[in-house]
Amino acid sequence: MGRFPKALVMTLLIMEITAIVALTTVWTSLSELHASQVIINTGLGLSVAGLCVLTVVVFRRALAAELRLEGEAVVEFADATVPLQGPSSDMPGPNAIGPATDQALSGDLLLARGQPRFQSIA
Repeated sequence: MGRFPKALVMTLLIMEITAIVALTTVWTSLSELHASQVIINTGLGLSVAGLCVLTVVVFRRALAAELRLEGEAVVEFADATVPLQGPSSDMPGPNAIGPATDQALSGDLLLARGQPRFQSIA
């Protein structure tokens, strides 16, 4: 499935639940206040307009997320023919405190490009 249908499906699933909850809330609140049918329908119409705007925002964010995920699919594999020479200097030690700004360069076969490197307390 392409990125457009994935983003569309995510948006529709999220907004379906949101629309049910929002419209039920508006209808229940206005009915409890004994509002006329015109007021209830106006409130529901305004809620639908707001949900349409929210749907566009959610879809754009979902499409942007799909594009980001598609760009991060590159994975580097270590050369299995070269034996490791003991602990690597770029691997986090027992005193790792958080991510640094540069990329990790270890022999881990599942290490994705762009993963943050860890700093250690010297």
